[in-house]
Amino acid sequence: MMVTRTIAERLREGAIAAALCAMAILAGTAVVGPVVAQAPPGALSDPQDVNGVAGVVAEIVQCKREGGVLSIRMRLRNTGSADAGLNLVTKGNYDQYYVTGGSKKYFVLRDSDKTPLANPITSDAYSGNVGANIPKGGSYVWYAKYPAPPDEVKKINYYTPITAPFEDIKVSD
Repeated sequence: MMVTRTIAERLREGAIAAALCAMAILAGTAVVGPVVAQAPPGALSDPQDVNGVAGVVAEIVQCKREGGVLSIRMRLRNTGSADAGLNLVTKGNYDQYYVTGGSKKYFVLRDSDKTPLANPITSDAYSGNVGANIPKGGSYVWYAKYPAPPDEVKKINYYTPITAPFEDIKVSD
């Protein structure tokens, strides 16, 4: 059996489809062209994939210089479809997280007991691991304090073992 549609029916279907597309564009839900990841509100960097952990992205949310100390906060967001777990520090090696600025490298500060001024070890002291379990749709904030670069340094690069480097992060005073 053959179904024959009139020209008026075809025009009406085309008009409905065009109206739906226009409404989607006006509502901001239509995507035209390639999708480019952009920094969410409050982030100082574009999100970067976390190495080896599907669906988890990292972004710098604070880079603040105050009293000779540079404070860095990196938010890890789980955008995947399942909970995610990852090791951030293994065997107490906080020096894998460092800052470069003004052609100098800066490592995590330590207190008088040589304890890093960063997220504390979450396992036993022997293994020295810092781990994060991030539920689906959740987030975790890594923080660390570094010696501040000189005031004339306005942007830094941040290196981590779990992402590509974050480059040209603006330092706020």
